[in-house]
Amino acid sequence: MANIALDAIGAAYSGTYASKILLEPMFAGDDIMRNYTIYPNVKYKQNILMAPKLQSITSLSTGCGANACDTAVTGFSITDKVITVSNTAVKQEQCWAEFKDEVIVESYKRGVNMQDLTGTELADVIINRIRDGIRHDLVRNMWAGDTAAAVIAIDCTYDSMGDGLWKLLSAGNAVNGGTQLREVTASGSTPAANLIAVGAAIAPVDAVTLLQTVFDTAPSELQQVPASEKRMFVNPNIYNAYYGSLTTIGTAGSVDYGHSEAQSGVNYERLRFRGVELVPVYEWDESLTALAGATHPALFTAATAGTDPTQGCIYIAKDNIFIGTDVSSPDNELKMFYDEVGEKMLIRAAFTMGFQYGWNSLVNGGMLV
Repeated sequence: MANIALDAIGAAYSGTYASKILLEPMFAGDDIMRNYTIYPNVKYKQNILMAPKLQSITSLSTGCGANACDTAVTGFSITDKVITVSNTAVKQEQCWAEFKDEVIVESYKRGVNMQDLTGTELADVIINRIRDGIRHDLVRNMWAGDTAAAVIAIDCTYDSMGDGLWKLLSAGNAVNGGTQLREVTASGSTPAANLIAVGAAIAPVDAVTLLQTVFDTAPSELQQVPASEKRMFVNPNIYNAYYGSLTTIGTAGSVDYGHSEAQSGVNYERLRFRGVELVPVYEWDESLTALAGATHPALFTAATAGTDPTQGCIYIAKDNIFIGTDVSSPDNELKMFYDEVGEKMLIRAAFTMGFQYGWNSLVNGGMLV
């Protein structure tokens, strides 16, 4: 049985413990609320109405009725996208004995109640780790979730929230009308092997080239969205390489302001390219490693066989990414209780979760090849 409480015991422990903890706060973190659009109280499906933009609808009035110009205008239509949520569960258990050599004795109760961790300092640690684990799986599955049998055979938890954005964007031909990210040719400063090796170092000039290409080739509709309302999601090494470009005077794309800011470490956690915030997604590398080979995501597949890229960027309006869930419901709680028969702690949670995106015209992306 895994030891799920690896955190240090906090000095702020109050001596009290609630056996029921609402799930909602763990999804209300800064990284989730700032970067995605959340639809609460979704039990099964959520229809998202999509009203297209209208243009060329004006004409010179010629009096009563419509003229030839009026009748040539395409009518208004509404389509929809659907978020289909999955029933997601957390079922973990923890034996008290696994901590007996690791934590202070004062964390336990006494006598026959020693195995019961409710109301102890250790219970808070366990709950915090469970909450962190759910948040991790949410972000990972939002991108790499996959209901395909081949993926489930590798890790069944990828199926726990339905298909993620990588698969949805590929199936929807969201980027440049195709199923893959746009191919951006590296300069040669990055070894070819590093373009397919997860987490490998990327030359700063190539990180800038990738971001510049994705920015410049974005659909007109995406370009018109205010920079503050867009995000560039990237691999961590792309993020770090771009930061490196800002610390080197003379690197393409860097400026004196960026150089001085980067050298001092200011705003490292909020890097921006052309005003658009970069978001490093550490779960990308984890998933690209786990799904290497036959299950390599189609979105990251290059035209040249056998050269599966792993270094990419998805540029998207944050209001164009949807999370459907019912975690705001008061019925959804993270519960921890003691099983007297099994002499272990049981942790349980149940909620719905699903993902979707909206307009193809509000998405662009690229990968280094």
